[in-house]
Amino acid sequence: MRTPDRNTAVFSTSAIDLFASALGAFILLVMLLFPYYQNAGSDAAYSKTEDIMQQRRLAAGKIEDLLANQRVAQSELQELNMVNQGIEARISRIRNQMADIKTQLAEVPVPAPEPVEEIIEEPEPEALTAGVEFSILGLATEAKSFVIVIDMSGSMLSYASLMIKSVLEILKPLDESNEFAIIGYQGNPSPVLWNYPDGRSLVQATPENLEVARAFTESLARRFSGSTPTHYALLSAMQYPAKSIILMSDGEPDNSPGFIIQDIASLNRFEGKEIHTVAIGDYTQNRGLVMFLQELAKQNGGDFVGVSR
Repeated sequence: MRTPDRNTAVFSTSAIDLFASALGAFILLVMLLFPYYQNAGSDAAYSKTEDIMQQRRLAAGKIEDLLANQRVAQSELQELNMVNQGIEARISRIRNQMADIKTQLAEVPVPAPEPVEEIIEEPEPEALTAGVEFSILGLATEAKSFVIVIDMSGSMLSYASLMIKSVLEILKPLDESNEFAIIGYQGNPSPVLWNYPDGRSLVQATPENLEVARAFTESLARRFSGSTPTHYALLSAMQYPAKSIILMSDGEPDNSPGFIIQDIASLNRFEGKEIHTVAIGDYTQNRGLVMFLQELAKQNGGDFVGVSR
């Protein structure tokens, strides 16, 4: 039996020639058309495309930076919100504590005020003036130098003539052995001082200086207005090199009377100045004023008197 031939020819010689001719023709076309591929786009267009791509990359970088900054800002804002919540919580606790304190204070029984004793002017006793250098309006002292502090608040308009008359009475017995200064004070609304002489010095009580002082005192009556910054006036008077201060007022001070008494007495422990007080006008109807002036004089080695109409 004949064995079949297993060597099968896939392509004939003619087919190989055909493929070779087609490949040759393709290569020839590519070589002919190759110069035209470079003209498919200009160099300027390519450069512009590169610029656009570069700008896009830069813009993308900036956007990324902005997003990073936004994330940082949001984190900081979150931290601030947490801190603010803590502060608000502390404020709330403080308010609650204040409310509790007010409630406790409201429950504390307040003693009934004692009746105000009417202060009646009495003739000056002989023992008060015996052996002293200066005695007027019921005040007595051995000091030779004085600062007269005059309340010029708006309420003093009702007692302007009485105030001026009282100051002139204080000036009357002074002579050349004495030194003095005058301070008028008011709040307009800030504290305002009117001084004779200018500055923080004293003048000798010569006839000429006393005449100028009387004219200065009378001029103050036209300037009465505003509030009563007594604490500020006393602190200013403490700066003078005088041994005695005479405070004259018709009303309670702007600041707490208790605070003024405590502060001035504390400062005066080192100065050792006498502080005398004079209530002007209808002082018997003003218990707060009387108590303030009495205690101020008592704690500073001075006397208290009242001058009414």
